[in-house]
Amino acid sequence: NFEPRRGAAVPTYHASATAPLLYLPVRGGGDDPVVAWLADLDRVTDHAPGSKLSQNDLREWMRGHPGHRSFSVLRHPLARAHSVFCHRILSIGEGSYAGIRTTLKKRYHLPLPDDPSDAAYDVVAHRACFAAFLGFLKSNLAGQTAVRVDPDWASQLKTVEGFAEFVLPDRLMRQETMTHELAELAAAVGIVDAPALSDAKPDDPFGLHEIYDSEIESLARAAYGRD
Repeated sequence: NFEPRRGAAVPTYHASATAPLLYLPVRGGGDDPVVAWLADLDRVTDHAPGSKLSQNDLREWMRGHPGHRSFSVLRHPLARAHSVFCHRILSIGEGSYAGIRTTLKKRYHLPLPDDPSDAAYDVVAHRACFAAFLGFLKSNLAGQTAVRVDPDWASQLKTVEGFAEFVLPDRLMRQETMTHELAELAAAVGIVDAPALSDAKPDDPFGLHEIYDSEIESLARAAYGRD
């Protein structure tokens, strides 16, 4: 395993302003519905729950919230990789990685379109491009490329190991069951009227279900075997 170690990215953690809940996110491209859920829990509409905190700030929050619970959400590695691909690599809009996108096209020969909204970029082209990205991820996570291992596509194993340098999550949830698990977690700290969890925005321009096959599965397993 040659993937670089990841430290505790404390400024990315989200501390509830009203409840003893601390969310440790595993990044993966796109909007995170759990952050919005925490904001709804805090009745906040104009900004996210406490984030960009220093380690000292977060320790102070912990002391001020005895019995706090920390939690994180794990996602299927293939679904996560596809979301990252659509939001960070394929997209040319806000939040995309323009520099890495150019490198992947020129140096690693990913058949990325200049404009993903072009009608010529169909589902067949999307599958071929995503398959090439999965091949790149295998090499990238093995330390065989000059491109950084970005937190958005670093293995979830390394991310969780990084949590442990500051605080271990009390609960690890799976994305497909987090709706009722978040309600259970809220109830465990005395919140009986927890808000509903909003749906995440779908991947654009094509969903994973439109391109999934055994080859895509094999490529994802090769890249994320430990996840």
